[in-house]
Amino acid sequence: MVFKKHLYCFGLFLIILSACNQALDKDEPKAPPSDWFFQQRAFPNEDLNPKYLQYAIEQKKEMAKLKSNPLVFDKDWVFIGPTNVGGRITDIEMWPDDLQTILAGSASGGIFKSEDQGVNWEPIFDEASSLSIGDIEISKSNPNHIYVGTGEANAGGGSIAYDGTGVYKSTDRGENWKAVGLQGVGSIGKVVIHPDDENIIFVAAMGRLFSANDERGVYRSDNGGESWKQVLFVSDSTGAIDLAIDPENPETIFAAMWERTRTVNNLKYGGEESGIWKSTDGGFAWSKLENGLPTAGIDKGRIALAIAPSQSKTIYAHFADQEGYSKGFYVSNNSGENWEERSTLGIDNVS
Repeated sequence: MVFKKHLYCFGLFLIILSACNQALDKDEPKAPPSDWFFQQRAFPNEDLNPKYLQYAIEQKKEMAKLKSNPLVFDKDWVFIGPTNVGGRITDIEMWPDDLQTILAGSASGGIFKSEDQGVNWEPIFDEASSLSIGDIEISKSNPNHIYVGTGEANAGGGSIAYDGTGVYKSTDRGENWKAVGLQGVGSIGKVVIHPDDENIIFVAAMGRLFSANDERGVYRSDNGGESWKQVLFVSDSTGAIDLAIDPENPETIFAAMWERTRTVNNLKYGGEESGIWKSTDGGFAWSKLENGLPTAGIDKGRIALAIAPSQSKTIYAHFADQEGYSKGFYVSNNSGENWEERSTLGIDNVS
């Protein structure tokens, strides 16, 4: 009887406790519903835009067509390394006279070399004072000569590399390296070499990431890096992110300029000063190109350039907007004088 009495009292206690908890729950404000699914897809417009849904549907259809197109690369991809590179791969280069050998540059891990099409890799740049690689370029006229621009030029969101320590040069296919200047430019987006003279080099300098500096812009060297001349400067907030040289007429050069400022608490990845510039005298005089290209500052962020090897008057440009989203893809068939916008279906990101 005593056990039953205690059991009854315990049960009554649980009922009273449950009732009290329910009463307390009624007084506490309920958490609002989580709309992360909507917020993720509505950003940055705060609402779902129907045209983007239609765009996604059309994009899916186009991607399905590509999968069934026999002209598209349809082989399985196999990971070949290198591993433990200390960051993303920023550039891949191959010798024009040796397709077995590959160089891979890393955002913060130096340069790796493979002499068997990627089966085995070895680091070849570990003795340099900077292992942040912005770009690698191999001379077409003399493949023994390699130039490396240190300092990854990607601005990043939260994953960034230290600024670089200028340009490095090798005259023996990467066996030995020598620093050849531009130590203060911070980061380098592109290095191009004159197709007929390995001693004429152009460098696209983005500058130091967290400060405004006058070292940004395009540089030229006529003596293999022994001395440099800043041939294009826009402002201390705008650097050069990409370069393209006309293979048929090397005096014609295109430069993509990117207005980019960043502090610990703020970033701006575009603006009025972003744009494409052209030189027809080897980089000494420049003019800004606009006919058909975006003009509003909010539409001009990072820009990528490419010249068609089969037709050097055909230039391609991919624009990101100030927020970092893909803005548009443009082509010029008259060496940059006029531009036409092309479809961006299938382009999911910027690079």
